[in-house]
Amino acid sequence: MSEKKKSQRSFRLRKPAEQVDLPLPPPPGPPLPAPEIELAWWQRPAAVGSIAALAMLLAVATLVSQVAAHRDRDAAAAAEARVRSLTLRASTAEHALRIAPNPRSWSAMPDATIQWPEPPELLDLYLPVGYSDFTTFGLTIDKVDVGRVLVVQRMAPDSNRELRLTLNSSAFGRGEYRIRIDGYTWRGDRAEAGWVRLVIK
Repeated sequence: MSEKKKSQRSFRLRKPAEQVDLPLPPPPGPPLPAPEIELAWWQRPAAVGSIAALAMLLAVATLVSQVAAHRDRDAAAAAEARVRSLTLRASTAEHALRIAPNPRSWSAMPDATIQWPEPPELLDLYLPVGYSDFTTFGLTIDKVDVGRVLVVQRMAPDSNRELRLTLNSSAFGRGEYRIRIDGYTWRGDRAEAGWVRLVIK
């Protein structure tokens, strides 16, 4: 058979192309849930809340401790100041202080106000009593709201009619001191003769 005849037979055996309707794929369903991610323990809400609460507690504790430390430092400084003011120490200088007593009663205002010396000084206290006829005197020194500090008996004035008393300032802390001057009668009795209010700041 010739090639030409074979080609014609093969052409007659071919079927024409037909369009076939293929079924469509089903519509897509709901999206699949996202896979759960396993969080580390410190990333979980409960752990985060606990860490935040702990941080707040530590902040409050730190604030309280700072306030307490500040209060303790103030108390220590005050205690140190009290110890320094109540400890007798050697004086390094002298300071003369002349105060005129009130011959009638306690003055409404302090008769003298001085700064507490630091370092300590010897306070030369001069009390003129020329207004009085007494020749012998006694001194009583009281610290207000504390108690009696010093009592001096039978003290004679000098040629200037002044009572002179020398005190170490470290023996007297800050506060108000009241000095009462008494004169001795010929019978040896004491009669009030002068009053002094001294404030040490």
